Amino acid sequence: MDLADFYKDLMNTVDTRAEVENDYRSTAFLAEVSDRLAEAEEVEQLTVLHFVGTGERKRAVAVNGFDLTDQDGSVALAVSVFADSDEPLTLSTADARRAFQSLANYLDEAVRGVFQEGREESGPEYQLAEDLRMRGRNVTRYRMYLITNMEMSGRAKAFNSSERDGIRIDYHIWDLRRLLQVHESSQGREELEIDLSEWLPGGLEALRTSETASDVKTYLTAVPARVLADLYGRYGSRLLEGNVRSYLSTAGKVNKGIRSTVLSEPARFLAYNNGITATATDLEWTADGRAIKTIRDLQIVNGGQTTATLFYVRRDNKDIPHFEDVFVQTKLVVVQPEQAVEMVPRISRYANSQNKVSEADFFSNSPFHVRLEDLSRRILAPAQPGVNFQTKWFYERTRGQYANEQRKLSVADAKKFAALFPRGQVITKTDAAKYEVSWAKKPHLVSAGAQRNFLAFANQVAAQWETSEASFNEVYFRHLVAKALLYHRIRALAAKASWYQSGYLANIVTYTMSKLAVIVETHAPGKSFDFDLIWARQAVSPAVEETSLIVAKKVFDLLTDERRPIANVTEWAKREACWESVRKASVDVPEAFLATLESRERVAQRRADAVAVQKIDSGIMAQTTVLQMGAPTWELVRRFVVARRLATPTHLGILDIATGRKRGIPSEKQSAVLLGLLRTAEENGFELDH
Repeated sequence: MDLADFYKDLMNTVDTRAEVENDYRSTAFLAEVSDRLAEAEEVEQLTVLHFVGTGERKRAVAVNGFDLTDQDGSVALAVSVFADSDEPLTLSTADARRAFQSLANYLDEAVRGVFQEGREESGPEYQLAEDLRMRGRNVTRYRMYLITNMEMSGRAKAFNSSERDGIRIDYHIWDLRRLLQVHESSQGREELEIDLSEWLPGGLEALRTSETASDVKTYLTAVPARVLADLYGRYGSRLLEGNVRSYLSTAGKVNKGIRSTVLSEPARFLAYNNGITATATDLEWTADGRAIKTIRDLQIVNGGQTTATLFYVRRDNKDIPHFEDVFVQTKLVVVQPEQAVEMVPRISRYANSQNKVSEADFFSNSPFHVRLEDLSRRILAPAQPGVNFQTKWFYERTRGQYANEQRKLSVADAKKFAALFPRGQVITKTDAAKYEVSWAKKPHLVSAGAQRNFLAFANQVAAQWETSEASFNEVYFRHLVAKALLYHRIRALAAKASWYQSGYLANIVTYTMSKLAVIVETHAPGKSFDFDLIWARQAVSPAVEETSLIVAKKVFDLLTDERRPIANVTEWAKREACWESVRKASVDVPEAFLATLESRERVAQRRADAVAVQKIDSGIMAQTTVLQMGAPTWELVRRFVVARRLATPTHLGILDIATGRKRGIPSEKQSAVLLGLLRTAEENGFELDH
């Protein structure tokens, strides 16, 4: 895709968003890019706001977005430069510098408390300024973003980092070309390329291990702690693989054992610490081939807390004696870029002993995601009045899968694909988490950002999968789609409501959806929300729309109530206390809404029928898979599990049938046991040649 085509596609998406959310084009652009930056793991959750004005000495001050949620203690601030044009334009270095300066002025005046003087306290720009002032020197670094739908001038120079009160300030420009590059990235995010010569002029010496896999290379090395601390200080949680980042968010910032060793016995750190495991997609070596010069797409998959702690210990202890003597043993695994999406999370899964390995592990190749993908490819949505064809909802198991599927096709077939799977009917993994956790009455977790919410979703589904994996069936998928339709209809209605001005829309939507779930429980015992009706209509009924608007107004009033204990509304929305105040609030519920509810017994019967069908489907699928693998493959599995004592007598008896040692074919139940044994073998190192 060339730049002009990408610009057209991006602005079409922006225009649709502006219409649905009843917002300005420039606002919709920033909101769209904010979502893309979150998907690219550049920010956790960029909250959009709009402030352009003057500060002391009449200098320009501006801020258009912020993110205070990153687990590395950094703060992201954004300023936007938007061109209302049908064609991509060029942004000059001078204009970029002016935009950054207005953002830097805002930061400076906010931290000093000057900005707040004489301004309206209810404004989001005031609330953010107070947050920045109160954080003071607790911030690890400031990340300043210039977001634009223009292309930076080819003569533009990089904006060098600076400091404010000893805190590093980094400058990032996200222009049209950079957005295109991430869009086309196989992993849907921008790769880090780290030049180690900045810290180690001679490179990082490493030893390659002996192994049989040709597509994976493993190296052992010892990384100086100062290098790890500096890397974390510069790149923060971007260095951490997504699963590691999620779990690190629930842990303390400083591990006391690591801190004690660094301060009292630095030379013995290498002996005491377990070290880290990291992945990369490519390495560049020094001329003699002994040392690593650059690392591409470095991701720490185990040892995130060690890395973060080294940074905090050094920051808080300026003169650590012999810090140069501290080294961290490191296993560096290099995988091919096209395999990274699958391999990196899997390496993380096996490297982290604290992460329970379950059937619903939330990586792209987990059974949960595979099943939803399969359901989405075969379930047709009901045709709507006046339309003579049916469509499907596309569940995106891996990032960028929808676009990648289209790119493989000819122009004619790509059009057919888009007609069958409309762009507006794509559900990503993070989308699914947002819809499900909202209805599960945990809007404060949805408001806390994609990473924390996804972890909550993982835990929610993992518990259900282990007790009843068959409950994830056609009814579950239809209800997931219905929740998506409800979520986006609430969003559109709230955005166009007379009482809505701008800001907090995402919080309003998730809280409204959760409150609707509470209303059904408290106002209609014995009833359930009728998601089947939304699925059948592929739309929300007028009665549900009316109630949603009433609830959304109540939510808005409570979120922005002047008596709230935390001034910043987006930060207040992340607290469970905020949800409690909304949950307990009384709402006048129209009788028409209650009339739309379905009998709980009838809904339960539909779910039970779907579970029974899914069990049959799963059994047939398991048996088919076992037979397709063939006796020679099962003979290899048998040898592996016997050698490692992973098989019970029952396993061996079923394996004898699968390998042809005994007559017959494995039953559906026996096939399920065999596939479970295969997963155990793979977790212990068995590699099935697909």
